Amino acid sequence: MSNRTPAAQQREATRSALDQLMLDFQHLDSSQRTLRGMVESFQAYLPDRAASSGLVPRFRVIDREAEELIAEYLQVLDQHPFDEGLDQRALGAAHRAYADVGPRLAKHADAMDQVVLDYDAELTRIGQQVQRGRELKEEAAAQTSRVAAAAATLRASGLEVPELNDLLARTRAAALAASGWQPATGFAALEQARTELTALAQAAETLAEDYPQRVAKARTRRTTLRTAAEAVESRIERVPDDLAHLRREFSIGNWRDLEPVEQTVRDQLALARSKLHDFDRLVEAGSDWALPLRLLDEARVALDTAKTQVGAPAERLTALREVKADPEALMRQVRFRLRDAQLMVTNGRKPGGDAVGRELDGLARRLDGLRSGLQGVHPDYWALLQEADRITAAVKAQVERFRGL
Repeated sequence: MSNRTPAAQQREATRSALDQLMLDFQHLDSSQRTLRGMVESFQAYLPDRAASSGLVPRFRVIDREAEELIAEYLQVLDQHPFDEGLDQRALGAAHRAYADVGPRLAKHADAMDQVVLDYDAELTRIGQQVQRGRELKEEAAAQTSRVAAAAATLRASGLEVPELNDLLARTRAAALAASGWQPATGFAALEQARTELTALAQAAETLAEDYPQRVAKARTRRTTLRTAAEAVESRIERVPDDLAHLRREFSIGNWRDLEPVEQTVRDQLALARSKLHDFDRLVEAGSDWALPLRLLDEARVALDTAKTQVGAPAERLTALREVKADPEALMRQVRFRLRDAQLMVTNGRKPGGDAVGRELDGLARRLDGLRSGLQGVHPDYWALLQEADRITAAVKAQVERFRGL
């Protein structure tokens, strides 16, 4: 037989009932928080779907009942506080109150857990959406850090980089959009911010890597561009002679577009020299490198244009003489590529191949029509060459189209 008194036994039973009551409350509190968070995410991430689902109204009922039970639980604790000095009668009343509320708390917690199970598919989808939003935000933050690291590298180099200020301003705006994103605005806005930050990070890292190298090589580039300008200038004198040969040997349609070439070359050459002069002046004055580097780029563009133009008359003369000497050679070359493409389509037999075959047949008719351009005293060989190039390009496009079927 137990040596404990009835009062001691009652005290132990009441303490045990209180412990169980608290465990039941913790279960209910945890289940309510879990379900409430899921439902709130459901309404935030998929509002249209949440509006038509039975989950939300069911949650509202069971959540209200949970709040009522929690209020009853708190009232029991307030009315029946456990104390070692309580008499047997008070302990019995507390025991009965604890034993009454606890099982109902546990039963309601189980009911909330069942709601989670009943709507597992819906809530799993919500979890995926929440995870997607979290991952996008983390990616956006990572790209923002990349920009900051690249900016730190540039500042450590001691160079003034005006382009960096624009990059940083755009990064701040995109980072703010990502960090302040709310599900109601849709994922498109968050994905756009993440994509923009990725592009900005790549641009910042490229700037951090390339800019110091561009500065280090600037004077060497300036010397190279001066040499290029001299090379173009040395070829200008040939332009009038090449144009004179074109005028004597071919009709006006073969060379009319080249008449402005000499002036264009001189203008572009003068522009390039002006840019190089401004580069020298700014570097000598100790300017930051942003404008001098841009002047070098602009000088390069002008010289590339001049270089292309200065050789155009000679290249045209050579091409026209070749066609004039043997027009059939050009025709054979284009026809060989066309027939090779037709043979590939005929032997390949793919769905959609008939459409490609019809396009190639049309190109064959265009090629046959080229012969009419050879008639007359002064054929337009340049028009013939251009049309042959267009047909060749069209044949290539149809071959790529067929391979992609």
